[in-house]
Amino acid sequence: MKKVIAYTTQTCPHCLKAKQYFRDKGIPFEERDVNSNPSALKEFQMLKLTGVPAFLIGEDLVVGFDQNRIEGLLDFTVEKCPNCAKKMMIPKGKGKLKITCKSCHHQFEHMS
Repeated sequence: MKKVIAYTTQTCPHCLKAKQYFRDKGIPFEERDVNSNPSALKEFQMLKLTGVPAFLIGEDLVVGFDQNRIEGLLDFTVEKCPNCAKKMMIPKGKGKLKITCKSCHHQFEHMS
């Protein structure tokens, strides 16, 4: 599954909205604050980024909070177990999958 890195600042309202979106959707991400973390700022500059929020999804960059582009670049969806509602990542584009919830061990099929 592709790793999601979010380059943010604490004062950016779009960054706050993006982080809340990831939390609400259950999309795991690693936040790198370019104002408080010198190594994050160095990465940000090496990627030639000029504004936040910016996202590195696998090898792809997204500048700005573009939900459709972000979701399109992810190689997984986050779905809830129909039994216990625990969120889980399910690979995209794999056809019909048999899923077992790690939390309650409920098995179900999912078309990805």
